Amino acid sequence: MASQLIRSEGNIRVWSLLGSGDTARIEAMLSLYAELLPQYAHYVPRMRRRAEWGEEQRPGHIVHYWLVEVDGQPAALRTFRYVHERRVGLAHAMVVKPAYRAVDVCGQRLSLYLVHVCLEQVIADAKRLGDDFTFGIVKEVESSSLMDHFMKNGILELPLAYMRPLFPAEQPGRTRADEIALVRFAPMFLGILPDAARGIPFYSADLIANFALAFLVDHYGLPLEHPRVQSVLNSIPALFRRAAGSRSPTISRALWQLTR
Repeated sequence: MASQLIRSEGNIRVWSLLGSGDTARIEAMLSLYAELLPQYAHYVPRMRRRAEWGEEQRPGHIVHYWLVEVDGQPAALRTFRYVHERRVGLAHAMVVKPAYRAVDVCGQRLSLYLVHVCLEQVIADAKRLGDDFTFGIVKEVESSSLMDHFMKNGILELPLAYMRPLFPAEQPGRTRADEIALVRFAPMFLGILPDAARGIPFYSADLIANFALAFLVDHYGLPLEHPRVQSVLNSIPALFRRAAGSRSPTISRALWQLTR
C-alpha cells in the first residue's frame, strides 16, 4: 500500500502515511519531528510503530499522519485525529521547516493552510462515522504568544486551566501504569477551531470538559479519576463563568473569543 496523496496545490503535495509502508516518507516525517520538536523526540519510536498500523485500534478514532512536500522535499508534518464519542478533532503535532514557513498556499502561509485542511478532514471523518456535525478541532497551545497568534486566525481560547501530560521514554518491561506514574505535566492553553460554516450554538462548561477529556482520557489514556484530570475539570466552572460574564459564550457564524 502506497502513501495516499491527500492534496495537491501547485508544487505542494500532502501525503497520508498511516499503514502505507512508505518507509522513506515515514522516516522523513519522523526526522522532521525529532529535528523541530527535540523535547518530544523520545516519542519517535511510538510514532514509528503507530505509522505501521492502518486504522486506529481504538473504536471511534480516526488518526492521520501527514507529510507535506514542497518541490518533492519534506517540508512539514501534521498529526491529528477525530474522536467520534466527543464529536471533535484533536490536533497533535504540526511543524514546518523554517525554510518553508513563508511558502504561500492558496493565499495563506503553509501552516495556516494545514490548519484549515485538517479541519476539512475532521469534518469528513465525522460524516464517515455517521455524525451529522463536529464541534471542530481542538489544539493544545504551549505559550500565550502562540495562543495570540492562533486567535488572530480563528482559533478560540477555551477557559480552563489545562495541563498536558508528558510521558517518559519507553523502557522494556515498564507497564502502562508505570508510565502514567512517571508522567509530568505542563500547563498549556487549549483552543478550538470551529467549523465556520456551522459555528457552535452554545458553549457550556460541560462542553469544554468534553474537549479536555478527549485529549486527557481518550487520547493520552489517563484514568478519569487521575488527580490532574480532576484538577483540569474542576478549573472549568469558575473560569467559564468569568468568560461568560465578559463575553457571551453563544456562538453562531460569528466567532467570539472566550477569554480567561
